[in-house]
Amino acid sequence: MIAIGIFVFGVGLTIARIGIQYQTPGPFDHDSQGLCDFHNGLYFPTIALLKGLSPYGAEYAASYPVARQIPFFSPSILVLHAPFAMMPLTVAEVTFVSLSVIMLLAIAGLVVRSIDTPIRVDYVFAIAALTVFSRGGHITLFDGYFTFELILATFAAIHYGKTKPWLAAIALAVVSAKPTYILPLGFLLLFRGNVRAIVLGAILSVVTTLGPMLWLAHHEGGGDMVHGIETLVDQISQAQEIHRADQDESPIHSWTRIDLLAVIAKWTGDDPKEALHLIVMGIVLAPVLFLLNRRRRQGIDDGLTGLTGALILTAMLVSLYHQSYDSMLMVAPIAGLVLGANGFWRQFDHRTRFLVAALMLLPLYNYFSTRSLIRILDGGEVMTRIFTSLNGVSLAILLVILLVLGLRYTGSPNRTRFGDQARAA
Repeated sequence: MIAIGIFVFGVGLTIARIGIQYQTPGPFDHDSQGLCDFHNGLYFPTIALLKGLSPYGAEYAASYPVARQIPFFSPSILVLHAPFAMMPLTVAEVTFVSLSVIMLLAIAGLVVRSIDTPIRVDYVFAIAALTVFSRGGHITLFDGYFTFELILATFAAIHYGKTKPWLAAIALAVVSAKPTYILPLGFLLLFRGNVRAIVLGAILSVVTTLGPMLWLAHHEGGGDMVHGIETLVDQISQAQEIHRADQDESPIHSWTRIDLLAVIAKWTGDDPKEALHLIVMGIVLAPVLFLLNRRRRQGIDDGLTGLTGALILTAMLVSLYHQSYDSMLMVAPIAGLVLGANGFWRQFDHRTRFLVAALMLLPLYNYFSTRSLIRILDGGEVMTRIFTSLNGVSLAILLVILLVLGLRYTGSPNRTRFGDQARAA
């Protein structure tokens, strides 16, 4: 009952804040962000898509009450939200927030299902409460972004990758809406051995993306598909330039970026190009891919809430562009570390487990790296860099520790082998 009460309290506080700081659709206002991402990133872009107007283009930005055109993510995520675009705005907002709360509970339920313990309602609400009070959970519910959908789909892809590849493939199709998720996750699952899920997911992703893209190309080109495709490519390129030019998105100035390259850029003052992001991703992923492949050959896979999940999820965050709300990916390994009755984590002493848990929790609850506290503390440029670098540094250290633990304990003669096959059924 305590966990339920805390969860309801957290949801209630967030909904109250939405009401107080509601964003009337239009130009972005840092002091009134309630459901701003739902307006700018889902509702109005989906309306435009259904009408055949590209949400990546300048005409869309000038025609709708939005801050700017959307950056590139797959239009499949807009198609998924088409029912909301058919509702009046207020009805769509209430429905979306309600479904977000349900999705938050679904995330917690899947995490509990992944742990070597009977499913307990108090565990589900405890994990949901942990999430809603985190920076990522609160801001996702407050701003109305689709991060909960990405988190749930990522967890499902990892959990069902081997036992139910079709279900994992559907999850991967959802994840593919955001390139910074699907790029590292695809490689990580491939080296884990989830080949069938990856192939099926790739097919679904292409189909669900190609359909709406061709629809937009037809309308943007006035029936000339070649011209329409060229127009879309130009629009997406311009939208990305506008996105990168936003000071809040720049790794040098961002208080929300948590990937390794963003931390480096913050201290060097150099804004990295997209090619460098991909190079760094490859360097970071290489040892993780090696370890996952080694564990696959040895038949060791402890699933979403074990070392396997921790490696995949941490590598995703460290290797490529990610924001603070993406740190919710840490909820699964934290739950496995704290609640798991058996498994990889239980072979270590309390000090090791405490260190790992602290490194996982810091990005979730580092409220010093928020615009509000940065303004209040006003500690100067160096202090701001320190506060806003802590999340990325903690995740990078965590990844190194996980690699060391995995290399040290994988293949040990006395090592118990864990599998997610039984509990994934």
